[in-house]
Amino acid sequence: MLKLCPYEKCPIYESRSFIFRLVEESDASELLKCYSDAAAVKLMNSDTCTSDFFYVTLEEMQECIRYWLDEYVKRSYVRFSVVDKLSKKAVGTIEIFGGEYGVLRIDLLSEYEKQKYILEIIDLSVKSFYDEFNINKITTKAIPEAAERLTVLKQFGFEKDNNFRPGLSYYSRERRL
Repeated sequence: MLKLCPYEKCPIYESRSFIFRLVEESDASELLKCYSDAAAVKLMNSDTCTSDFFYVTLEEMQECIRYWLDEYVKRSYVRFSVVDKLSKKAVGTIEIFGGEYGVLRIDLLSEYEKQKYILEIIDLSVKSFYDEFNINKITTKAIPEAAERLTVLKQFGFEKDNNFRPGLSYYSRERRL
């Protein structure tokens, strides 16, 4: 059976607590809670992005989601909504794209910035994204204030990456066979 490219049919993933699926415009009001949460935005990776991801209006969030969906159509990256299985609400997003460095962005409501949730996201990422996006290295940003995130990254063998955007707190993990 031929495997489809993630840009032909976006995969849906599940972990114990979450469903990860392509972001939808209908997620805007739920995601606005995440992107208007100043503590959450502080931990987000907006490097080389068109905004800082701090949104206060539904219109700003809707515009951002439309942009993400346009980028998906262009095959630039996939922005997944992180949907809590219990509440059935989008509580953040993750983004991944391929290339030499498969950059993983993780944006979560502050109450989900906990080791147990981040562990689920990183576990899914290392089990699925290398093959799905044809990458050899997953790279993600974790500033020193993101202690819970840093703990999980170290558990999974991510190491400080001084070659990728030096000085900006990136950590990488190469594909393991």
